[in-house]
This record gives sequence, C-alpha cells and structure tokens, in this order.
Amino acid sequence: MVTFIKNYSLVTIRKKFILLYLLNVSDIVCTLLLLRTGLFAEMNILMVKAVQNPLAGMILKIALPAILLFYLYVRIKDSNEADLRATNIAINISLTLYILVNLSHLVWIALLPLFYHMV
Repeated sequence: MVTFIKNYSLVTIRKKFILLYLLNVSDIVCTLLLLRTGLFAEMNILMVKAVQNPLAGMILKIALPAILLFYLYVRIKDSNEADLRATNIAINISLTLYILVNLSHLVWIALLPLFYHMV
C-alpha cells in the first residue's frame, strides 16, 4: 500500500485517477440517496444547488470529472519526474479527502436506522 501511495509512475497515476473517479461517483450516489431521507444536508457549498436537481448533480459529478481527469492524464503523459511527483502528491491529497467523505457517507448510512427510530 505504501508503495502504491509513493509511486508516481504514469501507470500508477492512471490507477489513482480511476480510483479518484470511482470515489467521486460513489460520493454523488451516496449523497443523493442520503438527501432523499431528509436527514442529511449537502455540506459542499459548491454542490448545494446542483443536488437539488439530481440529474444536474449527476452530470456535474460524473461527466465533468471524467473529462477533467482524462484531460489531466493526457497532459501529464509527457511530464518530467518533478511534475509527476507533484501530481502524485495532489492526487494522494484528493484521494485522502474523498476516502474521508465516503467513510462519512458510510457512517451516515449505518446510523440511519437509529435516526428513523427517533422520528
């Protein structure tokens, strides 16, 4: 695992982009499901309006990041070692944040039965 985190080869960065994208998709899916309960609020101020329309939220969190990550991957193909190292740091920070967000969603989902018994 440590090797995966530290490795900044193009192949590993591509895998990290895929993982980042999957975490992003799971974030919007969990967010939309939790919002339907009425017990959850969107915390990302940039997404508050977008999730009011689930289709807009899905497009914003699925299509746009796919295009952006593809563009970034194409751009870094010819990067030097220093740029790949910096890219790896940024990706690792993003992955950490998205893992924490997804863990938060899992905690909320696990706690839902407790909240429904209180209501």
